[in-house]
Amino acid sequence: MSEKPISSAFVDAYGIDLRLPLYHQVTSLGDQYFDWVHTPIRKATIRELQAWDQGQWPGSVRIFDNPWLEKMTHISWKLVLVVWVPIVLGLLAAARLVTGIGWLPMAGIWLGGVLLWTLVEYILHRFFFHTAPGSPAGIKAHFLAHGIHHFDPFDATRLVFPPLGGVGIALCIFLVLDLIIPTGLSLVLMAGVLTGYLIYDMSHYISHHGSSRGPWFRFLHRYHKAHHHRDPDALFGVSNPLWDLVFKTGSMKF
Repeated sequence: MSEKPISSAFVDAYGIDLRLPLYHQVTSLGDQYFDWVHTPIRKATIRELQAWDQGQWPGSVRIFDNPWLEKMTHISWKLVLVVWVPIVLGLLAAARLVTGIGWLPMAGIWLGGVLLWTLVEYILHRFFFHTAPGSPAGIKAHFLAHGIHHFDPFDATRLVFPPLGGVGIALCIFLVLDLIIPTGLSLVLMAGVLTGYLIYDMSHYISHHGSSRGPWFRFLHRYHKAHHHRDPDALFGVSNPLWDLVFKTGSMKF
């Protein structure tokens, strides 16, 4: 098989070759990484990449050279529902069996968990995903967790969080909750947290790629688009602007 012609057309202003896996290239950016990752790739460049390499994920920038690792970075939004909806229902059923809690108190605690997620969402997005990494390992971790989405916000296969990583994070959150409150209540609260997460991930997908949007999703689309293309240091709410309003990092005027 003949090799594809080598050209400098896909080497960007920062010296990153967009035809090659990005994971090992991003550390060369050093202090320029945050500026680079918040300068989204142009749609025209994506089309050029697609014409150059019509592989399994045409139009996607490549992260890893290893095919298995690369495959793991492409997640269907449907997989999130398949994995997490049964877990949410299982947590509620387990809480009912363990505690015999009534449906009305359970609904109240569940709603509390949904609200708790909105705060977790805001804190993660603002303080972890939008704090500049200070080391090569930090750059790589940030790029995998959030940077790739800001660099290429148009890729529909890299919008939702990989379930394997999500299970680990969810387990840590549950263990903390279980230390603070009785197990039965922590099961219900965790079900609410995961429901909030599902709302977040689905809202995020619809904000970028939903074909039909009601007024609320049109608002979220404008709100999140402004975060990507106008002010990545504000507008951290994805499923809602609640905590942006509380902490004065956003507004409803979109």
